[in-house]
Amino acid sequence: MSTASPIPALGPGIAELTGPVIIGYLLHWGLFGALTIQLYLYYEAFPLDRLAIKLLVYTVYIIEFAQTMLMTYDAFGTFGYGFGDTTTVTNVHFDWLCIPIMGGIIGFLVQSFYAHRIYVFSESKVIPGFIETISLASVVAGFVLGALSYRSSQLTQLHHQSNYTAAAVWNGGTALCDIIIAGCLTYHLSKHDTEYRRTHLLILKLIRLTIVTGSLTALVAITNLVLFLVPRRIYFTAAGAVQTKLYANAMYAVLISRFRIVGGRGYSPSIDFVSTGEFRDNPRIGSGVVHSASSPVITIRREVFADRELDELVRSKCINVKSGVVEDLPQSCFNPYETQSRV
Repeated sequence: MSTASPIPALGPGIAELTGPVIIGYLLHWGLFGALTIQLYLYYEAFPLDRLAIKLLVYTVYIIEFAQTMLMTYDAFGTFGYGFGDTTTVTNVHFDWLCIPIMGGIIGFLVQSFYAHRIYVFSESKVIPGFIETISLASVVAGFVLGALSYRSSQLTQLHHQSNYTAAAVWNGGTALCDIIIAGCLTYHLSKHDTEYRRTHLLILKLIRLTIVTGSLTALVAITNLVLFLVPRRIYFTAAGAVQTKLYANAMYAVLISRFRIVGGRGYSPSIDFVSTGEFRDNPRIGSGVVHSASSPVITIRREVFADRELDELVRSKCINVKSGVVEDLPQSCFNPYETQSRV
């Protein structure tokens, strides 16, 4: 009678191989779940955004979804039918495509989004053009690193000079773009601050969000580069697996920061405006929320990330809470940042 062959004993250093990989997979899946929730919130709250913004949002999600499916396939190959074989842990699999190539594409799209916002604020092409140039160099370096990785059969064989150069340009350029973007947006948002409480709170919220997301993505890019330089180790797989998802989540967080939860923290019952330019009481306007309140005062914020359609609405319209319709009112009832109409 035949007996099953025993599973070979794994060495004491197995955690150095499997640890970074499994941590990267877990964080990657968690961030993909957060990204999906943010996509749903964006879909529900902002149907009136410009077509270009919608295309950017859904294109990023499609790429992220494809990346997650490929990494899930790799995870099953490593810890499923290849379990116990240490060579499957260090196999390149689809890492050459998922991390440097897809990561470079997502980084370029997100940084281009921020560069356009800086251009809208500053009305100058110098800094946005500089950001686009560095971002383009980074994505090219990511493609080069992906091609070099594809030629290697093991992740531990990636440590040589040509790969170091490509990784340095990719991650270093990405981190530099993030720092410039965070600094420029913080500066321009501060310049647009006003004495109006709602606008002031909104700008403070956007400044905090910009600093946190920019610092986090830059830190992960630098960490990925530093870990890549450690010879004969694959610690960089953990940072590489989450880098792309952080970029996408950061962009989504900026877009849905216009969303306001009724009864949430910082909510004032005298403010009936909840979601940028969207009011469910009137289907002609959009799909936000207008609810009854004790005070018949409406405040409409011109958000710094709002679309031109909203700007036109704010400059030319007021909303009647009782009738739920848009009414033309004299321009004297408006100011550039907050609009109040008594009905």
